[in-house]
Amino acid sequence: MKILIINCILSTAEHGVIVPKESISDCMISTFARGFVELGHQVTLLASEEFKPTGSDEQLPFDVVYFPSIAPRVFKPSLLPWPRGMRAWLKHHASSYDLVVASESFQISTLIAARVCPERLLIWQEMDRHQRLMHKLPSKFWNNAIVPLFMRGITIVPRSEPAKQFMRRYSRHVSDVIVDHGTNAHVLYPSDEHDNAFIVVSQLVKRKNVDHIIDKFARLVSLEPYCNYRLDIIGEGDQRQELEQQVAGLGISDKVTFHGFLSHERLAEPLRRSLALLVDTSNDLNMVTIAEAITSGTPVVTNTVPSTSSFIAANGLGIVRDGWDENDLIQAITNYDAMHEACVREGKELTNVACARKMIEIPSKKS
Repeated sequence: MKILIINCILSTAEHGVIVPKESISDCMISTFARGFVELGHQVTLLASEEFKPTGSDEQLPFDVVYFPSIAPRVFKPSLLPWPRGMRAWLKHHASSYDLVVASESFQISTLIAARVCPERLLIWQEMDRHQRLMHKLPSKFWNNAIVPLFMRGITIVPRSEPAKQFMRRYSRHVSDVIVDHGTNAHVLYPSDEHDNAFIVVSQLVKRKNVDHIIDKFARLVSLEPYCNYRLDIIGEGDQRQELEQQVAGLGISDKVTFHGFLSHERLAEPLRRSLALLVDTSNDLNMVTIAEAITSGTPVVTNTVPSTSSFIAANGLGIVRDGWDENDLIQAITNYDAMHEACVREGKELTNVACARKMIEIPSKKS
Protein backbone atom coordinates (compact mmCIF):
# COMPACT_ATOMS: atom_id res chain seq x y z
CA MET A 1 0.00 0.00 0.00
CA LYS A 2 0.92 3.64 -0.45
CA ILE A 3 0.15 5.56 2.73
CA LEU A 4 0.07 9.32 3.21
CA ILE A 5 0.37 10.83 6.69
CA ILE A 6 -0.56 14.48 7.25
CA ASN A 7 0.93 15.77 10.49
CA CYS A 8 1.98 19.40 10.17
CA ILE A 9 3.10 19.88 13.79
CA LEU A 10 6.11 17.63 14.38
CA SER A 11 6.88 18.56 17.99
CA THR A 12 5.48 20.51 20.92
CA ALA A 13 6.46 24.18 20.85
CA GLU A 14 6.58 25.57 24.39
CA HIS A 15 5.05 29.06 24.55
CA GLY A 16 4.45 28.83 20.79
CA VAL A 17 8.17 29.03 19.99
CA ILE A 18 9.30 26.43 17.43
CA VAL A 19 12.88 25.31 17.93
CA PRO A 20 13.89 23.29 14.83
CA LYS A 21 15.75 20.11 15.69
CA GLU A 22 18.72 18.63 13.90
CA SER A 23 16.70 15.50 13.16
CA ILE A 24 13.07 14.39 13.22
CA SER A 25 14.08 10.74 13.45
CA ASP A 26 13.02 10.43 17.12
CA CYS A 27 9.78 12.40 16.89
CA MET A 28 6.47 10.64 17.43
CA ILE A 29 5.23 10.76 13.85
CA SER A 30 8.49 9.32 12.49
CA THR A 31 8.16 6.31 14.79
CA PHE A 32 4.52 5.93 13.72
CA ALA A 33 5.48 6.09 10.02
CA ARG A 34 8.17 3.45 10.49
CA GLY A 35 5.49 1.03 11.68
CA PHE A 36 3.90 1.11 8.21
CA VAL A 37 7.30 0.84 6.54
CA GLU A 38 8.12 -2.29 8.56
CA LEU A 39 4.89 -3.83 7.30
CA GLY A 40 6.14 -3.29 3.74
CA HIS A 41 4.20 -0.14 2.85
CA GLN A 42 5.43 3.01 1.10
CA VAL A 43 4.95 6.12 3.25
CA THR A 44 4.96 9.88 2.63
CA LEU A 45 4.68 12.46 5.42
CA LEU A 46 3.36 16.00 4.90
CA ALA A 47 4.53 18.54 7.50
CA SER A 48 4.99 22.27 8.12
CA GLU A 49 8.24 23.74 6.86
CA GLU A 50 8.78 25.52 10.19
CA PHE A 51 9.59 22.11 11.73
CA LYS A 52 12.06 21.11 9.01
CA PRO A 53 15.22 19.72 10.65
CA THR A 54 18.44 21.70 10.52
CA GLY A 55 20.60 18.66 9.74
CA SER A 56 21.47 18.18 6.08
CA ASP A 57 22.03 14.42 6.19
CA GLU A 58 18.67 13.27 7.56
CA GLN A 59 18.09 9.68 6.44
CA LEU A 60 14.53 8.40 6.86
CA PRO A 61 12.81 5.30 5.44
CA PHE A 62 9.94 7.44 4.15
CA ASP A 63 9.52 10.62 2.12
CA VAL A 64 8.76 14.00 3.72
CA VAL A 65 7.20 16.98 1.93
CA TYR A 66 7.29 20.31 3.77
CA PHE A 67 4.88 23.22 3.22
CA PRO A 68 5.40 26.84 4.32
CA SER A 69 2.65 28.37 6.42
CA ILE A 70 0.23 31.05 5.25
CA ALA A 71 -0.18 34.07 7.58
CA PRO A 72 1.87 32.56 10.43
CA ARG A 73 1.09 35.45 12.79
CA VAL A 74 -2.60 34.59 12.62
CA PHE A 75 -2.51 30.85 11.90
CA LYS A 76 0.38 29.99 14.18
CA PRO A 77 2.43 27.04 12.84
CA SER A 78 2.74 25.67 16.39
CA LEU A 79 -1.06 25.48 16.83
CA LEU A 80 -3.09 25.81 13.65
CA PRO A 81 -0.82 25.95 10.58
CA TRP A 82 -2.28 26.75 7.17
CA PRO A 83 0.03 24.91 4.74
CA ARG A 84 0.57 26.83 1.51
CA GLY A 85 0.27 24.57 -1.53
CA MET A 86 -1.02 21.48 0.26
CA ARG A 87 -4.43 21.58 -1.43
CA ALA A 88 -2.83 21.64 -4.89
CA TRP A 89 -0.39 18.89 -3.88
CA LEU A 90 -3.22 16.65 -2.66
CA LYS A 91 -5.28 17.24 -5.79
CA HIS A 92 -2.35 16.10 -7.88
CA HIS A 93 -1.09 13.20 -5.72
CA ALA A 94 -3.80 11.92 -3.37
CA SER A 95 -5.35 9.54 -5.90
CA SER A 96 -2.10 7.54 -5.96
CA TYR A 97 -2.40 6.72 -2.24
CA ASP A 98 -4.46 3.89 -0.78
CA LEU A 99 -4.80 5.43 2.67
CA VAL A 100 -4.50 8.99 4.03
CA VAL A 101 -4.13 9.55 7.79
CA ALA A 102 -4.53 13.15 9.00
CA SER A 103 -3.81 14.22 12.57
CA GLU A 104 -6.59 15.98 14.50
CA SER A 105 -10.04 17.09 13.41
CA PHE A 106 -9.26 20.70 14.41
CA GLN A 107 -6.57 21.34 11.80
CA ILE A 108 -6.76 23.23 8.51
CA SER A 109 -4.69 20.49 6.86
CA THR A 110 -7.29 17.90 7.90
CA LEU A 111 -10.10 20.05 6.49
CA ILE A 112 -8.19 20.32 3.19
CA ALA A 113 -7.80 16.53 3.05
CA ALA A 114 -11.48 16.06 3.92
CA ARG A 115 -12.46 18.17 0.91
CA VAL A 116 -9.94 16.70 -1.55
CA CYS A 117 -9.76 12.98 -0.70
CA PRO A 118 -12.48 12.02 1.83
CA GLU A 119 -12.83 8.50 0.46
CA ARG A 120 -9.24 7.64 1.47
CA LEU A 121 -9.10 9.59 4.73
CA LEU A 122 -8.89 8.58 8.38
CA ILE A 123 -8.70 11.32 11.01
CA TRP A 124 -6.35 10.36 13.85
CA GLN A 125 -7.51 12.17 16.98
CA GLU A 126 -5.40 12.95 20.05
CA MET A 127 -7.26 15.97 21.47
CA ASP A 128 -9.75 14.90 24.12
CA ARG A 129 -10.85 18.40 25.06
CA HIS A 130 -11.24 21.81 23.45
CA GLN A 131 -8.10 23.84 22.85
CA ARG A 132 -7.90 26.69 25.35
CA LEU A 133 -7.04 29.26 22.67
CA MET A 134 -9.42 32.27 22.83
CA HIS A 135 -11.52 30.75 25.63
CA LYS A 136 -12.06 27.55 23.58
CA LEU A 137 -14.33 29.38 21.12
CA PRO A 138 -12.50 28.43 17.87
CA SER A 139 -12.36 24.75 18.89
CA LYS A 140 -16.01 24.68 19.90
CA PHE A 141 -17.08 26.31 16.64
CA TRP A 142 -14.93 23.95 14.59
CA ASN A 143 -16.17 20.76 16.24
CA ASN A 144 -19.82 21.83 16.27
CA ALA A 145 -19.88 23.18 12.70
CA ILE A 146 -16.92 22.14 10.56
CA VAL A 147 -16.75 18.49 11.68
CA PRO A 148 -20.46 17.69 11.09
CA LEU A 149 -20.59 19.64 7.82
CA PHE A 150 -17.29 18.88 6.10
CA MET A 151 -16.03 15.72 7.81
CA ARG A 152 -19.35 13.90 7.85
CA GLY A 153 -18.92 10.19 7.17
CA ILE A 154 -15.13 10.21 7.65
CA THR A 155 -13.93 7.75 10.27
CA ILE A 156 -12.21 9.30 13.28
CA VAL A 157 -9.67 7.05 14.97
CA PRO A 158 -9.05 8.02 18.64
CA ARG A 159 -5.66 7.74 20.30
CA SER A 160 -7.21 7.24 23.76
CA GLU A 161 -10.51 6.46 25.45
CA PRO A 162 -11.04 10.13 26.47
CA ALA A 163 -10.46 11.20 22.84
CA LYS A 164 -13.05 8.66 21.69
CA GLN A 165 -15.67 9.95 24.11
CA PHE A 166 -14.87 13.58 23.24
CA MET A 167 -15.25 13.14 19.48
CA ARG A 168 -18.46 11.14 19.80
CA ARG A 169 -20.13 14.41 20.77
CA TYR A 170 -19.49 15.69 17.24
CA SER A 171 -19.34 12.67 14.92
CA ARG A 172 -21.20 9.40 14.44
CA HIS A 173 -18.17 7.82 12.82
CA VAL A 174 -15.71 7.39 15.67
CA SER A 175 -13.89 4.06 15.65
CA ASP A 176 -14.11 1.71 18.62
CA VAL A 177 -10.50 0.79 17.90
CA ILE A 178 -7.99 3.00 19.71
CA VAL A 179 -4.64 3.53 17.98
CA ASP A 180 -1.83 4.94 20.10
CA HIS A 181 1.26 6.68 18.73
CA GLY A 182 3.33 3.49 18.72
CA THR A 183 6.85 2.84 19.96
CA ASN A 184 9.99 1.44 18.35
CA ALA A 185 10.13 -2.13 19.69
CA HIS A 186 13.58 -2.69 18.14
CA VAL A 187 14.99 -0.14 20.58
CA LEU A 188 12.47 -0.11 23.45
CA TYR A 189 11.91 -3.58 24.88
CA PRO A 190 11.69 -5.08 28.41
CA SER A 191 14.48 -6.33 30.64
CA ASP A 192 14.32 -9.08 33.24
CA GLU A 193 16.44 -6.99 35.59
CA HIS A 194 15.99 -3.57 37.14
CA ASP A 195 18.00 -1.05 39.14
CA ASN A 196 16.94 0.73 42.31
CA ALA A 197 16.11 3.79 40.25
CA PHE A 198 13.16 5.84 39.08
CA ILE A 199 13.14 7.87 35.88
CA VAL A 200 11.67 11.12 34.55
CA VAL A 201 11.60 11.61 30.77
CA SER A 202 10.31 15.10 30.16
CA GLN A 203 10.91 18.60 28.97
CA LEU A 204 12.18 20.53 31.96
CA VAL A 205 9.44 23.15 31.85
CA LYS A 206 6.99 24.40 34.45
CA ARG A 207 3.90 22.45 33.35
CA LYS A 208 5.73 19.14 33.77
CA ASN A 209 6.10 19.75 37.55
CA VAL A 210 9.46 18.02 37.73
CA ASP A 211 10.15 20.05 40.90
CA HIS A 212 7.22 18.29 42.58
CA ILE A 213 8.63 14.91 41.56
CA ILE A 214 12.04 15.80 43.00
CA ASP A 215 10.44 16.77 46.31
CA LYS A 216 8.59 13.44 46.50
CA PHE A 217 11.73 11.49 45.64
CA ALA A 218 13.66 13.41 48.32
CA ARG A 219 11.11 12.35 50.93
CA LEU A 220 11.46 8.72 49.78
CA VAL A 221 15.25 8.61 50.10
CA SER A 222 15.07 10.27 53.52
CA LEU A 223 13.61 6.96 54.74
CA GLU A 224 16.32 4.48 55.78
CA PRO A 225 15.19 1.48 53.67
CA TYR A 226 15.24 3.58 50.49
CA CYS A 227 18.26 5.83 51.03
CA ASN A 228 20.22 4.20 48.18
CA TYR A 229 17.58 4.69 45.44
CA ARG A 230 18.32 6.96 42.48
CA LEU A 231 16.43 9.29 40.17
CA ASP A 232 17.44 9.74 36.52
CA ILE A 233 16.10 12.88 34.82
CA ILE A 234 16.14 12.81 31.01
CA GLY A 235 15.39 15.98 29.09
CA GLU A 236 16.19 19.65 28.62
CA GLY A 237 14.30 22.86 29.25
CA ASP A 238 14.43 26.33 30.72
CA GLN A 239 14.00 25.01 34.28
CA ARG A 240 17.11 22.80 34.30
CA GLN A 241 19.33 25.15 36.29
CA GLU A 242 16.56 25.83 38.79
CA LEU A 243 15.94 22.09 39.23
CA GLU A 244 19.65 21.39 39.69
CA GLN A 245 19.72 24.04 42.43
CA GLN A 246 16.68 22.44 44.05
CA VAL A 247 18.42 19.04 44.10
CA ALA A 248 21.56 20.57 45.64
CA GLY A 249 19.49 22.40 48.25
CA LEU A 250 17.79 19.15 49.24
CA GLY A 251 21.18 17.48 49.66
CA ILE A 252 20.45 14.69 47.17
CA SER A 253 22.86 15.55 44.36
CA ASP A 254 24.49 12.15 44.75
CA LYS A 255 21.13 10.45 44.12
CA VAL A 256 19.81 12.51 41.18
CA THR A 257 21.41 12.61 37.73
CA PHE A 258 20.48 15.09 34.99
CA HIS A 259 21.30 13.42 31.68
CA GLY A 260 19.99 16.08 29.30
CA PHE A 261 18.33 15.06 26.05
CA LEU A 262 18.98 11.47 25.00
CA SER A 263 18.18 9.76 21.72
CA HIS A 264 15.94 6.71 21.91
CA GLU A 265 19.01 4.49 21.56
CA ARG A 266 20.63 6.05 24.65
CA LEU A 267 17.37 6.37 26.58
CA ALA A 268 16.35 2.74 26.15
CA GLU A 269 18.67 1.13 28.71
CA PRO A 270 17.95 3.40 31.72
CA LEU A 271 14.23 3.35 30.88
CA ARG A 272 13.90 -0.44 30.80
CA ARG A 273 15.93 -0.83 34.00
CA SER A 274 13.90 1.70 36.00
CA LEU A 275 11.35 0.79 38.65
CA ALA A 276 8.87 3.33 37.28
CA LEU A 277 8.44 6.34 35.04
CA LEU A 278 7.30 9.30 37.17
CA VAL A 279 4.73 11.78 35.79
CA ASP A 280 3.04 14.70 37.55
CA THR A 281 2.10 16.94 34.63
CA SER A 282 -0.47 19.72 34.75
CA ASN A 283 -1.30 19.72 31.03
CA ASP A 284 -0.71 16.84 28.62
CA LEU A 285 -2.60 14.47 26.34
CA ASN A 286 -1.10 11.21 25.08
CA MET A 287 2.41 11.34 26.46
CA VAL A 288 4.62 9.32 24.14
CA THR A 289 6.98 8.58 27.02
CA ILE A 290 4.23 6.67 28.83
CA ALA A 291 3.79 4.25 25.93
CA GLU A 292 7.57 3.99 25.62
CA ALA A 293 7.87 3.08 29.30
CA ILE A 294 5.15 0.42 29.08
CA THR A 295 6.77 -1.09 25.96
CA SER A 296 10.02 -1.20 27.95
CA GLY A 297 8.30 -3.13 30.74
CA THR A 298 8.50 -0.14 33.07
CA PRO A 299 5.44 0.75 35.21
CA VAL A 300 4.17 4.33 35.39
CA VAL A 301 3.37 6.42 38.46
CA THR A 302 1.22 9.32 37.29
CA ASN A 303 -1.59 11.69 38.10
CA THR A 304 -4.85 11.54 36.14
CA VAL A 305 -3.97 14.31 33.67
CA PRO A 306 -2.51 12.22 30.80
CA SER A 307 -5.14 10.74 28.48
CA THR A 308 -3.69 7.26 28.98
CA SER A 309 -4.01 7.34 32.78
CA SER A 310 -7.28 5.38 32.66
CA PHE A 311 -5.57 2.74 30.49
CA ILE A 312 -2.77 2.44 33.06
CA ALA A 313 -5.22 2.05 35.94
CA ALA A 314 -7.47 -0.44 34.14
CA ASN A 315 -4.61 -2.75 33.18
CA GLY A 316 -2.43 -2.62 36.29
CA LEU A 317 0.41 -0.86 34.49
CA GLY A 318 1.33 1.38 37.41
CA ILE A 319 -0.19 3.72 39.97
CA VAL A 320 -2.61 6.50 39.04
CA ARG A 321 -3.42 9.04 41.74
CA ASP A 322 -3.61 12.80 41.87
CA GLY A 323 -1.24 14.02 44.53
CA TRP A 324 0.79 10.81 44.57
CA ASP A 325 3.67 10.88 47.04
CA GLU A 326 6.53 8.85 48.53
CA ASN A 327 4.09 6.22 49.79
CA ASP A 328 3.07 5.53 46.20
CA LEU A 329 6.74 5.19 45.27
CA ILE A 330 7.06 2.59 48.01
CA GLN A 331 4.05 0.78 46.54
CA ALA A 332 5.70 0.91 43.12
CA ILE A 333 8.79 -0.75 44.59
CA THR A 334 6.75 -3.38 46.45
CA ASN A 335 4.47 -4.24 43.50
CA TYR A 336 7.04 -3.89 40.73
CA ASP A 337 6.97 -7.53 39.60
CA ALA A 338 3.20 -7.67 38.98
CA MET A 339 3.12 -4.27 37.24
CA HIS A 340 6.19 -5.13 35.16
CA GLU A 341 4.52 -8.33 33.92
CA ALA A 342 1.40 -6.35 32.98
CA CYS A 343 3.54 -3.85 31.05
CA VAL A 344 5.30 -6.64 29.16
CA ARG A 345 1.90 -8.11 28.21
CA GLU A 346 0.19 -4.88 27.18
CA GLY A 347 3.27 -3.28 25.65
CA LYS A 348 3.15 -5.63 22.68
CA GLU A 349 0.04 -3.78 21.45
CA LEU A 350 1.73 -0.39 21.76
CA THR A 351 4.53 -0.94 19.26
CA ASN A 352 4.50 1.10 16.07
CA VAL A 353 4.01 -2.03 13.97
CA ALA A 354 0.98 -3.11 16.04
CA CYS A 355 -0.48 0.40 15.82
CA ALA A 356 0.11 0.59 12.06
CA ARG A 357 -1.60 -2.76 11.59
CA LYS A 358 -4.64 -1.57 13.56
CA MET A 359 -4.85 1.61 11.49
CA ILE A 360 -4.73 -0.30 8.19
CA GLU A 361 -7.50 -2.64 9.30
CA ILE A 362 -9.92 0.17 10.22
CA PRO A 363 -10.97 1.33 6.71
CA SER A 364 -12.43 -2.11 5.92
CA LYS A 365 -14.76 -1.67 8.90
CA LYS A 366 -16.21 1.68 7.72
CA SER A 367 -19.35 0.14 6.29
